[in-house]
Amino acid sequence: MAKSTKDDQKHAASGTDGVEDSAVSDEQGSAVVTTLIAGVAVAVFAPELLPGMAVGVAAVAAPKILPFLGNLVTPLARTVVRAGYKTAIKTKEMAAEASEQIQDIVAEVKSEERTDRATA
Repeated sequence: MAKSTKDDQKHAASGTDGVEDSAVSDEQGSAVVTTLIAGVAVAVFAPELLPGMAVGVAAVAAPKILPFLGNLVTPLARTVVRAGYKTAIKTKEMAAEASEQIQDIVAEVKSEERTDRATA
């Protein structure tokens, strides 16, 4: 009797015999080959279409890549948002301080103007 492999055990547990898996991988393989052939043809005969083709490939690959990128980008995005928030708060404080200083200067000028009128 032949020794069973992990794949055989998986297929036995799932109730499939592996035919469906090979059909799916054959379809994916033929799609990749077709895409590569089309890409080479576009590159050779119509290079101005390459940017559009790149956008199409990105659109197809995005669902597979985005979850992975999301895990990498999330900490970076949090850091950027945190830095932006802190900058906004600091800017608001600086603007309030500058406004207060300007109001003090205006009050001093008004006060000096009143004393000049009173002495004149």
